[in-house]
Amino acid sequence: MNQYADYTKNYIEDYSGSIIPHNSFNDYARKASSRIDYFVINPSKDNIKIVSATCEIAELLYTQDQLIAKLNDDKSSVASETVGPHSKTYVNKSNLQNQRILNQIELETEIYHICLRYFARDGLMSRRV
Repeated sequence: MNQYADYTKNYIEDYSGSIIPHNSFNDYARKASSRIDYFVINPSKDNIKIVSATCEIAELLYTQDQLIAKLNDDKSSVASETVGPHSKTYVNKSNLQNQRILNQIELETEIYHICLRYFARDGLMSRRV
């Protein structure tokens, strides 16, 4: 499988990315590259648009995974706690989910729109969508 971006040269230097940590980047770049392979006809590793689209999709996937992890984290459910007289406030997780976390169809649509922005004018978009 192709990976269209690397961490230091492409993500940090070219794209100026800062969201994805180094140890997670390759996994998300491979996932993003796989999505690009699905939507784009004959992508070239040498194309700066491929690199930028890969980084943007990787950030989207990483951000979504982080939001899901935060939603599922029991420790994040308490927003504040007062000790005397005891009071506890909880985070409204359904509000977090409704506003930020995309379902699978919305996520794929957003990825498709990213590819469309980068490749539609070049005639590289696949018609199998």
